[in-house]
Amino acid sequence: MLPLVSVVTPSFNQGRFLRRTIESVLGQDYPRLEYLVFDGGSSDESVEILRTYGDRFFWRSGPDGGQSDAINRGLGRAQGEILAYLNSDDVLLPGAITTIVEYFRQHPEWDLVYGNAGHIDEADGYLGAYPTAPYSFERLVQDCCICQPAAFWRRAVVERIGPFDESLHYAMDYEYWMRLDRAGGRLAHVPEFLACSRTHAATKTLSARLNVYREILQVSRRHAGDASFSQYYAYWHHRCHERQRGWPRLLRWLPECQWYLAYVHRRAFRLLGAALAA
Repeated sequence: MLPLVSVVTPSFNQGRFLRRTIESVLGQDYPRLEYLVFDGGSSDESVEILRTYGDRFFWRSGPDGGQSDAINRGLGRAQGEILAYLNSDDVLLPGAITTIVEYFRQHPEWDLVYGNAGHIDEADGYLGAYPTAPYSFERLVQDCCICQPAAFWRRAVVERIGPFDESLHYAMDYEYWMRLDRAGGRLAHVPEFLACSRTHAATKTLSARLNVYREILQVSRRHAGDASFSQYYAYWHHRCHERQRGWPRLLRWLPECQWYLAYVHRRAFRLLGAALAA
């Protein structure tokens, strides 16, 4: 018998994209699919959209503790042998779940499988490919090579490492991949395009970029001892050249100021860590 696949969508005030996300899941050609939407009590048209689907899938709307809490609630209710979550502005590509199931059946040793993905804009226009890459922990630490909407994992992963970290609001997926690797999980990349990640001004990763970088540094230190230089560089590039407030913007005139700040930041963290460990 084919395994049941469960997809969870956490959502909050994403009504303008929600129907496209739902249709991308319901339009899959895989016959054993469970879909669950956990809405955080949206004040836009989201609930009206969900009602139009009747009982075609499970959904619930009400206050929650944020995205990670909604994901965990959904995965806690899900019955599938293969699990995934799809944010309410992203989409699965046709045939994605059938493709993933076949890879899991061919490779029983794999715990998590992720494919290629694209970036799309508000109107579904293609912006370019997400920089996925063959998996290694070193590659993951350098820059997240796993596109979250294109990632699927076995139920045994939850039994091994537990739920998503609800203290995180931006890098919860990055932390989960790292935690799985450190627990001995097998993560594998496949070449097929499986999903699209939507880029628009209201996404959390764009609207709260500084907090995103801070969480990336936090989870990298937790699971890899420290973040890569490229992550420090991205953090300081944002503070120097993208943010419109804060003292780092005063250094924009200095060529490659973010490089020097990243070097000092990383060096200071390592010296402080060594001092605390002594």
